[in-house]
Amino acid sequence: MKYDWGIQFSHTLEEQIGGQLKAGFQLTDLYEDTSGQGNLHKHNIPAFVAIRSVKR
Repeated sequence: MKYDWGIQFSHTLEEQIGGQLKAGFQLTDLYEDTSGQGNLHKHNIPAFVAIRSVKR
C-alpha cells in the first residue's frame, strides 16, 4: 500500500486441487508458467498454475 502496488491474493494448491477432488472432479492435466519477467522468471519459478479437471 505504501507504494500503491495493490494487493494480491491467491489460494493454496491444497485449496484449489483438494477442493476439486473432494467435489468429485478428476485431475486430467496441470500446467505451470512464469510471469515472463522479474526475479521469479529469472530463476524459472512458476508464478501461475492451470489445472484441468473433469467431473465424471
